[in-house]
Amino acid sequence: MRHQRTLGTSAELGGVGLHGGRPVRIALRPAPPDTGIVFVRTDAGGAEIPARIEFSGRANYATILERNGVRVSTIEHLLAALYALGVDNVRVELDSDEVPIADGSATPFVAMIQGAGIVEQPAERRYIVITRPIEISDGEKRISVHPANEYRITYAIDFDHARLGFQELTVSPWGVTAFTRMLAPARTFVLEREVDALRKAGLAQGGSLENAVVIGEHGVLNEGLRFDDEFVRHKMLDLTGDLALLGHPLCGHVIAFRAGHDMHGLLAHRIMARPDSWHLSPYMVDGSTLGAGLAG
Repeated sequence: MRHQRTLGTSAELGGVGLHGGRPVRIALRPAPPDTGIVFVRTDAGGAEIPARIEFSGRANYATILERNGVRVSTIEHLLAALYALGVDNVRVELDSDEVPIADGSATPFVAMIQGAGIVEQPAERRYIVITRPIEISDGEKRISVHPANEYRITYAIDFDHARLGFQELTVSPWGVTAFTRMLAPARTFVLEREVDALRKAGLAQGGSLENAVVIGEHGVLNEGLRFDDEFVRHKMLDLTGDLALLGHPLCGHVIAFRAGHDMHGLLAHRIMARPDSWHLSPYMVDGSTLGAGLAG
């Protein structure tokens, strides 16, 4: 896919913020070429925050953007949907400081985007093509990106909990069909034993079994899972949204072990700081158009 894309029309969604618990309504609006994804706080005088890594704030159980004292959080599921469906330019208007959590997955945002339609624009799209490995480690946590001819993820989690335990998966979630089937439905999750501490810290105020998978000592408290390995799939969903802050689609293989929002953000910062390890191109490394199967 050589050209940038935006929405055909506007789409709106209401709900509550996962952490603040406040009502919020967002609207996705078409935007001109080279706008990128821009969040607009209509309740803060129309303050604008571009979805770029230089505006990322400290991750605290969510991805956060901050600019001139204004912030917006829990943006990762929406960004993942825009990224994977190939929407380059959009204005995201919201009347609070947090994107609604919806059902805890990216599926409602996919529905918004598909309902609005996607249109091609007369501007070239460019991709960050990784040419040399970039690696980060922090104790047992590890994340790296390697040259590849597509956007691919290998992710592993390892929790000291019988229901979670070790899960590992490799996927290439680019395009409507791949993303919708493999990652979009995976919901955010939390251990029941951590909920009280999170709420005392002012987090998870809007959380419930309707928008998160809660894992008790003896199993999942919800009616069931959408995938047997829903937990690692959700980590991959978060990663995709966090890497959208690079400002261009990534052509590379990301490998992560026991990572999270903090490590995802570190990788994005490291990529931008290492221009000797990538280049911008309208093509994949084999010369074909990246995203040619986007609609499939």
